[in-house]
Amino acid sequence: MSRRGVVGASAGTVAATLAGCLGGGSNATEFATAFAGGRPPTQVHFNPWNASNYAQTYSIYWLQETLAPHSDGSVSTEFFEELSVDGREVTIKLSDQWNFWNGNDITAEDYFIDAEIWRYQDPEASPIESHELVDEYTVKRIYKEEVSPTIAKSNAGGGTTAPKSVFREYYERYEDASGESGRQAVTEDLLQLTIDTKEFVEEGYGSSLFRIEDFNSSETLATKWEDHPWADETDIEQIRVLPHIEAGTQVEQLEKSNKLDMTKYIAENQQSAYPNNIENIYKLSHYNCQKFILNWNNKHLARRPVRRAIISVIDIPAIVNAAAQTGMLASPTQVQTGIRETIEEQYLGADFVDSLIDYPVEADEETAAEYMQQAGYSREDGSWVGPDGDTTNFTVITQSDVSQSQPTKVFTDHLSAFGLNAEMEAIGQDYYSQIQEWEFDIAWMWHVSLPYWHPVAYFSNDFYGLLAGDITSNSDTGPTGVPFSLEIPEEVGATEVGNNGVEINPAQLMVDLEGASSEAETKELTRTLAQWVNFDLPVIVHLQENRGFGGDVENFNFPSKDEFRMDRPNPGPYALLRGRISTN
Repeated sequence: MSRRGVVGASAGTVAATLAGCLGGGSNATEFATAFAGGRPPTQVHFNPWNASNYAQTYSIYWLQETLAPHSDGSVSTEFFEELSVDGREVTIKLSDQWNFWNGNDITAEDYFIDAEIWRYQDPEASPIESHELVDEYTVKRIYKEEVSPTIAKSNAGGGTTAPKSVFREYYERYEDASGESGRQAVTEDLLQLTIDTKEFVEEGYGSSLFRIEDFNSSETLATKWEDHPWADETDIEQIRVLPHIEAGTQVEQLEKSNKLDMTKYIAENQQSAYPNNIENIYKLSHYNCQKFILNWNNKHLARRPVRRAIISVIDIPAIVNAAAQTGMLASPTQVQTGIRETIEEQYLGADFVDSLIDYPVEADEETAAEYMQQAGYSREDGSWVGPDGDTTNFTVITQSDVSQSQPTKVFTDHLSAFGLNAEMEAIGQDYYSQIQEWEFDIAWMWHVSLPYWHPVAYFSNDFYGLLAGDITSNSDTGPTGVPFSLEIPEEVGATEVGNNGVEINPAQLMVDLEGASSEAETKELTRTLAQWVNFDLPVIVHLQENRGFGGDVENFNFPSKDEFRMDRPNPGPYALLRGRISTN
């Protein structure tokens, strides 16, 4: 293979690097990166407060990472000089070596404005009381209550996503706004702001090792930014980034035909199809999970026994196997706790998990039928008829990427075969916008809201976590029909509330978790939320995802886990952006 090789990756983790076929020069150190799940650069923007078409994946390559959470719960940083926690106060000190591509220094004010605008989105609910500019490179974050150091450090990233030159005016308007209505007016204007890729490049708002030189809908060309502090650590001079909306097959074909120098982690049963020069570099027990959201606004799904029937009748290993056929590394969820299985021991304890309701993992139609009958349903002509005389007609939506649509089709088929009529609808690029219209009955979604291994990443009050709704709302329920006030049994693992129900507000508990003052409080809140998920099934978490990457070891040097800590988000792309990949 030519030394103009390529780095490659699966969604959000490893970038896939494609070479040779892209044309453009004979630079021996050019890489082209195809990131699965990414949208074309002509269709994304760089305003982090506008979730619609935000460059969530694409920006990994262009915004300097500020800290990295690790699988053992620790946090490391090469961006901050100091990150310390003392009671309610977190001190964040930036180094003076960082700049945006336009030459502007990245200072404490960039961090301050970013953090304050996020706080102003809902200052009453936020666990953060304020931020204070101490000097040009130091910020203090002050929590309302004493905060757990683990949570405080994990939440301390920032400083590169919101340049002060752009967002200072919005911060000042929030400062001057009078009350909630005034803040809402600012927010409405903020949500209208779109920094498209053209403006992002021309104004030099990026800050990573590789600076965008040109782009179109098909690819992005970036060259090493010589003013970056890590520029001398790699001999790779140029990269190309290609979006792959429909990932899966196209990327896999490139990998197998020796067009990629960094690939997904290759499962043992697929290794014979790959070139001999491609070897696995690192496998990560990722923080990512996947789930099906159950919308309680559908009257059938509002009935707890129906939700329990659904989890009983689906065959979770078969659904996960359908995902694995697309190249995903995954295992079936065993117990519905709402958090990643690898952190259950730390935050719940084995005895607690063993006490929870043990729903079938493989299909159990007999148990499912019992649950349907409990809810007053009877089966007529193969379909379940409810107490009001109507059958189910569930709309199940999913992203059109084969790695999501294929397993969701298996899930939908299981429901229909059981007599719970369901139809799948695969949605393309607008999926994340459409899901927030809440017009589905069941929806596939990732199950992790923040890129780290901690309960707050899963018990986060949004559709990536466990959406319960705005606690300041005047409504009785959130957007998916989950009540703000509900009861769970006093006894962990009880299947009915009985006479000793405990009233909880899941939305408030998630706010409390983010501001937990100690590990003991974190565990207590996590256990309550896990019991609620297990009892009420607002979602079904079906898949525990693993990720990793392989690479062309004949032509390129990759770091070992002893040289470079790779149990972090996006280990492959970060190794590239950290200058830890070079030619042989």
